[in-house]
Amino acid sequence: MVADVPLNKRILYGLTNWSLFVAGAINLAVGTWSAALQNFPIATTSLTAGLILLFAATIDRFESLKGWGVEAKTRQLDRKIEEADQMLDRLKELAEITGGALMDLNSKMGRWDSAPTPAESYDLASRVRSLLKALDSTADRTSGVMRPWVRMMCFDLTLAIIAPLRRAMEKEISGLNRQRSELRQPLDPNDREFLRLNGLINSANTFIAERMSNVHTWALEDFPDRLMEAFVDAPLLDAGTVASLRSQAIRFAPAMRSLRETYTISDVAAWSEVIEKAREEKYT
Repeated sequence: MVADVPLNKRILYGLTNWSLFVAGAINLAVGTWSAALQNFPIATTSLTAGLILLFAATIDRFESLKGWGVEAKTRQLDRKIEEADQMLDRLKELAEITGGALMDLNSKMGRWDSAPTPAESYDLASRVRSLLKALDSTADRTSGVMRPWVRMMCFDLTLAIIAPLRRAMEKEISGLNRQRSELRQPLDPNDREFLRLNGLINSANTFIAERMSNVHTWALEDFPDRLMEAFVDAPLLDAGTVASLRSQAIRFAPAMRSLRETYTISDVAAWSEVIEKAREEKYT
């Protein structure tokens, strides 16, 4: 870039080019005059020298110039060098990220309570996405790289959101199990109260198995719709309790859709707070 060259060097380059141009023009004039006088040795020498000097003075105008054993690739070479430097910088940064991620993963193997925080995970994903963009990766390749991370973020958030609903239902199931165990022995399989309790318990267990225990099998496109389904017709709980628990899912549903499309999270702190709270409750 011309603006990157110091002023004193630009002046020197300019004077050199003009000097070569003047010398070349003089040699061409002498060579032409000598040819007119049929002094061919001087004419040949002067014309050759003049052409060489003029080419040297204007070489930056040529992308490719071959002659007299000299090849110049001025503009194209400069561009390629600049592009190569930028690419090397990106590759170095990618190597740093990859190496750091591998070391972090290796140091946490076997420590399942040491998973990266959502903020750490998002920071790494953002750096990778920026690098892919700088390296001109296609949309399909970028999607292929980012999809596993996006799915895992949605998975973690979904588990955190449905955890209170599951605990509330399991608490009710425990109460029903106690009631069933208190029925008069021996149990009559046709006892109406026994059948009622059995039906409620089985219905709740089926709901948990079908709506909450298989989140790991959901595809990325299933989020957040299947999360919202977990709050529809939830058995054993009153409508007010379900609505209160469902508000968290409603709050984060747009963020999940945005993450799927843009690979970005507008409020990382809120996302992290919900997931970290669920992890703390799980390990305490």
